[in-house]
Amino acid sequence: MGGKGIDIRARSIRITFTLGGRQERRTVYLNGAPLPPSPGNIRYAERLAAEIREKIRLGTFSLAEYFPVDGDTHAGVTVADHLDTWLASLRVEQSTRAGYTSAVRFWRSLIGDKSLVGLKHSDVLRAIATRPDLTGKTVNNYVSVLREALELSVLDGILQGNPTADVPRAKHQKAPPDPFTRDETEQIIAKFSERYPGQVANLVDFWFWTGMRTSEIFGLTWANVDLNDKTTLVAEALVRGKRKSTTKTAVARLVKLNSRAYTALARQRQFTQVAGGPVFCDPRYKNQWGDERAFRRSFWTPTLKALGIRYRRPYNMRHSYATAMLMAGMTPAFCARQLGHSVEVFLRTYAKWLDGQQDDQEMERLEAGLSPSYPRKSKSGT
Repeated sequence: MGGKGIDIRARSIRITFTLGGRQERRTVYLNGAPLPPSPGNIRYAERLAAEIREKIRLGTFSLAEYFPVDGDTHAGVTVADHLDTWLASLRVEQSTRAGYTSAVRFWRSLIGDKSLVGLKHSDVLRAIATRPDLTGKTVNNYVSVLREALELSVLDGILQGNPTADVPRAKHQKAPPDPFTRDETEQIIAKFSERYPGQVANLVDFWFWTGMRTSEIFGLTWANVDLNDKTTLVAEALVRGKRKSTTKTAVARLVKLNSRAYTALARQRQFTQVAGGPVFCDPRYKNQWGDERAFRRSFWTPTLKALGIRYRRPYNMRHSYATAMLMAGMTPAFCARQLGHSVEVFLRTYAKWLDGQQDDQEMERLEAGLSPSYPRKSKSGT
């Protein structure tokens, strides 16, 4: 045994200290091998023990930084190195990888140069604090990616704990649906017919009256359209220009076409049906739409600006169809099936419009009960 918080053994030196109410004994390594107990090494171990005790007192001690598993220091591995390794190990859809890459870029810029084994919970919190401009949703997404990446280092035995484990979720309130009114809908459709007659006008008309997701609209092919039955099978999606054999929910659904949607498809036949591929193409390049940005920048935004209609992104055409169905008195179960929602999600998302239909009627029932002329039962029950 030695003094000053060290334990001298035959071929190694151990440092003893108390962490979290538990006594720890850790072997000191150098270049992956136990440090032999020479006089110089013993003095070094004593200084190291004193440093550890001071950091424990200050609350800045990282066990993984000083005593990585199996003596592997991983000293040269930075957070950026590990994030790159983690990202390369994933087998995910391109759209998912794009989201992960954005988060990795964020963390690389703020903590990428830090040693992986030295990364602390406070480092993550300080990085988040430097970006008060980010929404709560974005912060939560970024932390989720970092947590998943660091979990790999825990499984690999590099870290003994995940520094993001107790990072609190940022407050985030999902924005409520913001549909276009029926008058706004008709103005937009008419303006597209005037400014961009043909394929783009057909796309917008169809979009407003089916409420399909952006990826589903762009991914729709003629093979999945049945004009005789007036239905379309929604079974594919186009995400960032890449075709996926499933929808967002991985559940195919049959969408019934109302007269407006059917007429828009009938008009579109002359442009793309012979080719047998995508139903809607970008007429400028005679190819499938790559993503929403091209449509939004070149067609959608200028049209809303010309009309003086408050800007909402194209996805709100989906909300417009959902609320139009509800205001027409259609059952929530049918509406949910048409949009590819579960009934629970549909009711939670559009409760405002669903409740509003019955508000006056329910209040009339209450007023009837409050009216003096309302028949009441006598004490005898007659």
